[in-house]
Amino acid sequence: MATNRNYGRSYIPRGFIKFAQILGTAVTALILIMTIYFFSNDEFLASGDPTTVTWSSLIIGIEIYFLWKSIYSAYVIISYLNKASDEEIIANRYILAVLSVGVGGIVTPFILTSMPNIETQSSMNPRAFLAKHLGLTMLIGFTLFLVSFISITLSTGITFSELIDTSNEFGLIGFLAVTLSIVGFLIGVLGFGLFSRNNSSDLMKEKNLQGYTMQIVGVIFTIIATLELVFLIIMAIFRLIGVIFQSFSYMSRYDGFYKVFAIFLAFSRIGIEIWYVTWVVSMYSKIISGLWSKEQVIKINNFEKVDEARVQKQNA
Repeated sequence: MATNRNYGRSYIPRGFIKFAQILGTAVTALILIMTIYFFSNDEFLASGDPTTVTWSSLIIGIEIYFLWKSIYSAYVIISYLNKASDEEIIANRYILAVLSVGVGGIVTPFILTSMPNIETQSSMNPRAFLAKHLGLTMLIGFTLFLVSFISITLSTGITFSELIDTSNEFGLIGFLAVTLSIVGFLIGVLGFGLFSRNNSSDLMKEKNLQGYTMQIVGVIFTIIATLELVFLIIMAIFRLIGVIFQSFSYMSRYDGFYKVFAIFLAFSRIGIEIWYVTWVVSMYSKIISGLWSKEQVIKINNFEKVDEARVQKQNA
């Protein structure tokens, strides 16, 4: 039987992590609501331009996907925090951080990646855990994306045959979106189908076709998680570049005395953005490094003396 070493006191800010997950989900929902509101005008969904309509529908579909991911990851992480010990949470912090990354997921990954690197032993196989939950995320998420993207686009008067017609720009966008979402759905079915069983970690270790297949699928989901994090890093860098160009454009609008304030505000914004992007890149890089680290699941040694002392006290 596993020993709970918290002794009634936890050094993990569980309450704050739960609050951060709920807050991140609320922020993601708010972003989606604001996007739908601003896109429901003559410049976007009602513009009559097929390319603009397709891009707008695509953005809304992506945000719906991330809202589902945020809701499900919040449920998984909060449930795990309620039953796991401190050392188990620390051992699996990088896997949990991957699930928490999203549109509104910044605080939780930061807390998890900032935890100390102590020797711990996980009660779960990291890749099996990731394949199961990321698989279900993709299975349902890409279904929601596909349904929302197609339904919103078709509601503007575009036919499905036009949406996937690669001879024009918006048709090429639609074809790629539909194809990639179907591929993502099938990968999700494969991951969740193989790892949804309670003994999936044991089955993964077996030296047979099923075991080798599960190991390959586990690596595939680790690669998918890594690519998602790399994409977010690239987007953060692009955001920094955009802010720099906007700031220099802002400075050029003013002359004389007001230019001093314009320069000060512009460089302040650039400085804040550099700090934010550096923080995000560092945090996501830690998650990627942790995902591929062979020491994610190692034996606890630093608690053994505490356990022996507790047993001796109970036997006295």
